This record gives sequence, structure tokens and C-alpha cells, in this order.
Amino acid sequence: MQPQSPGGAIARLRAETGVLQRRVERELALFGDAASWLDYRLYLCRMFGFLAPIERVLHENPDLASVIDDAELRNNKAALIAHDLVSLGLDRSQLGQIPRISVPLLDELPEALGWMFVVEASTLDAEELARHLAPRLPSELDCASAYLRCYGDEVEARWHDFSAATDAYVNRVAAGACDRIVLAATDCLIRLHRWLASSSATSSARASRVHA
Repeated sequence: MQPQSPGGAIARLRAETGVLQRRVERELALFGDAASWLDYRLYLCRMFGFLAPIERVLHENPDLASVIDDAELRNNKAALIAHDLVSLGLDRSQLGQIPRISVPLLDELPEALGWMFVVEASTLDAEELARHLAPRLPSELDCASAYLRCYGDEVEARWHDFSAATDAYVNRVAAGACDRIVLAATDCLIRLHRWLASSSATSSARASRVHA
């Protein structure tokens, strides 16, 4: 689902990363009618492996809150996923064994905002996925949807606030900041797609060995 926003940096991000976002969405897709609770748990494991290292690096950027004033609260989604995974039967001690994506140093604001764009855009897909899975996995969603419903009824409002803050930042700083944000978001999506595709291949190989 493409995030909707008026013109500015976010509009450019949407336009220039749209193809990559759709590739990532296909890797994460759980929109089939046959999705099981195991499929859902795998999805959460992959999102945990994506978000946990990103949030750790973003928390180390002291300037991020000067642009996104609630950045510290936003960058806490991995903890929600951990709650969901434990609710679905994963032992808390196993969380440390979940593979994680490699994240570069994000100590400059444009790069941090580029990666945060990808994280915040993913909440729009999470909301849509929650609606899709609710009638198919009702008991699982009742106890393990803290991440999918992390913003509750404020998903669009939180997206709008992030978009407006990012656009305002680009408008008040030196030229070139938007280019850097776009490059960082592109880098994030390329890494994420490669990582998801690799984990999908590994999971398929394991399944083949099990059924051989």
C-alpha cells in the first residue's frame, strides 16, 4: 500500500522508491486466504529482524527528535513484535536467535529520516494486514496484534505528522538533504528486499528437506 501524502520530500520518496516498496511487499505478503498462524509468526520474526537493529541505531541519533518529536515512542515497535511472538508460543530466550538485517551507521539526520520513512510506511501495510487476517486468524489476532495495531485509529494521522515533519525539515535545511533521504530510503529497501529474499530461500530449502 503506497502511503499518501501531498507534495514535497515525501512525494518524491513515494515516487522514487515505489518499485522497491512493491518488491518488499511481495516478499512479506500474507494476503492469501490460506495464511496460517505459522505464516503469521514467520512474518513477525522477519519484521522483528528488520526493526530491532534499525531502532537500536535510530535511538543512538540524538538529533532525530528535533525533527520527529515523538521519535523515541515511534521507534519501539520491535518490543511490540516481541510481545506478539511470545504470545504465539515463542520462548523469550529465542528472540536473540532471530536473524537481523545489517544496518549502517545513521548518525546524520537525512540518512536516519530515510530509514525511518521505510519503517513508518510499513505501518500502513500492517494496518491493512490486520484487517485481512482478523477473520482468518481471530484467536491469534486477539492476543498477538500489538505490532499490526501499534497506532490504533491514528495510523493516518501519525503518517501525516511524520510526512509533514520530514517535509518541513527538508524545506529549512541546505539543498541536497532530500537527495540524501531518498538515497538512504533506497538503500534500506534494497537491503531489506535482499534480506527477505534470502530468508525466503532458506525457509523453502528447510521445508524441502523436511518433506523429502
